[in-house]
Amino acid sequence: MDFNAEHANFNGHKVFGFKTEKVDKKRKYVIDPDTAPFVQLMFTKYAEGEPMQSICDEFNEAGLRTSRGNPFGVKTMHRMLKNRAYIGEYRHGEFVVPGGMPALVDKETFDRAQKRFAENKRKGSQRARGMDEDGAPRYWLTGKLYCGHGATVSLLLIQVTLYAFE
Repeated sequence: MDFNAEHANFNGHKVFGFKTEKVDKKRKYVIDPDTAPFVQLMFTKYAEGEPMQSICDEFNEAGLRTSRGNPFGVKTMHRMLKNRAYIGEYRHGEFVVPGGMPALVDKETFDRAQKRFAENKRKGSQRARGMDEDGAPRYWLTGKLYCGHGATVSLLLIQVTLYAFE
């Protein structure tokens, strides 16, 4: 397995958008012309601001399935959008081979998608729950409070109703 990893050979792990072919008596990843355009579309749409759930819904309605034959879900798409194999980086265990696979997505689009992940993580529920009618965030402090180490500070406010009995 280490030899395969060092030489970016197929190690039994399927990756959506790729298929394997024998090249010089070794199995290598090559671009799958049937599924690769969907990978590129997924990265482009997400990088442009479309929610993962709507991309998943679109793929499922088109009859697409993951490399394991399951419908697309947000968790699967999240893993795919984080997978550096799509920019040509082969990874198996501790072995990393830059350029070990053909790139399906350009580095700029991949980086825009990663930037969006970082923005979503930082803004949290403000993005998830949206804004009020007047365009103001529902929770004024969401994404604005940070501790001295850069971590988001969460506040839990509990509404208490007092009743008077006579």
